[in-house]
Amino acid sequence: MTKAMFAAVSVSVALACAAHPNDYKADVSTPEKKAAVQEALWQHDTSRDVVIWPADRLGEGAVENPYSFGDWELKEKNVIVVKMRNPQFTFFPADEAGARPCVVVFPGGGYRQLGWNKEGTEVAEWLNTIGFSAAVLLYRTDDRDGALADAQRTIGLLRRDAAKYNIDPKRVGVIGFSAGANLAVRTSTNWRKRIYERVDDADDQPCRPDFMMPIYPWDLRPKGPDGKWTGMKLDAKYPVDSETPPAFIAQSIDDFCQIETATSLDLALRRAGVASELHIYQNGGHGYGLRRLGRLTDTWSCEAVGWLARFADPVAR
Repeated sequence: MTKAMFAAVSVSVALACAAHPNDYKADVSTPEKKAAVQEALWQHDTSRDVVIWPADRLGEGAVENPYSFGDWELKEKNVIVVKMRNPQFTFFPADEAGARPCVVVFPGGGYRQLGWNKEGTEVAEWLNTIGFSAAVLLYRTDDRDGALADAQRTIGLLRRDAAKYNIDPKRVGVIGFSAGANLAVRTSTNWRKRIYERVDDADDQPCRPDFMMPIYPWDLRPKGPDGKWTGMKLDAKYPVDSETPPAFIAQSIDDFCQIETATSLDLALRRAGVASELHIYQNGGHGYGLRRLGRLTDTWSCEAVGWLARFADPVAR
């Protein structure tokens, strides 16, 4: 590991120890306070928002009503985006000179909603501290194939415009949380052909991520007649082979999504000869993002820094 990477690890460890559970509480006891919290949490540099589709590729009303907000997690300092009709990504540039690696961030929410802060902007800002640029993708909700198309399109746009964004087109990876982790795996195993008709030259770029990071992945295994996940293999929708990108996977034993989800993915990757690093924690639950809540999962991002140094550094790789 280079001195720069060692320094990045040290910074990440320091940041990991800085947060406290009370940092994630907001006073939303009145409508006025709730509105102020939402405005503050949503505030970002809108000049870095990129709508990824031309208007004629979107459904009726998508331009006029691109998304809505949910307020049920504002008390936890997390804006929820629902009814996402006009997908967009927000770019978070790293400060370092030279073409930077870039990570597309997929928030979770069961494909019904998207956690803008907890599994989006907070992740992007952390990636910036370790020298990575990031793009938080608000993909279509209630449409899994639409979400995959959004992910493929975003990777193509970033690679086509790599010079504009000062990123390395050969170091574009994905990270996702819960349903976003599901999307990260689906994007990483369904890249040989786009699932939509070509729009422009961005779609001539490869849409295979260079690495993936599924964090507390959800719904990767088939379901039995009772509707419950079963077995120790991936669903056919996620065809792992020797060209699947390397993976960093994290999940806890007490996650309702079941530790078998992470272990099945890791096993499939290893059987295909793909580098996979699986981190299993005794406790942590689900839906924590980067937040330090006094659980064993608090350390996953520190462990991810060293992995990123290996798999997103072209010299080390």
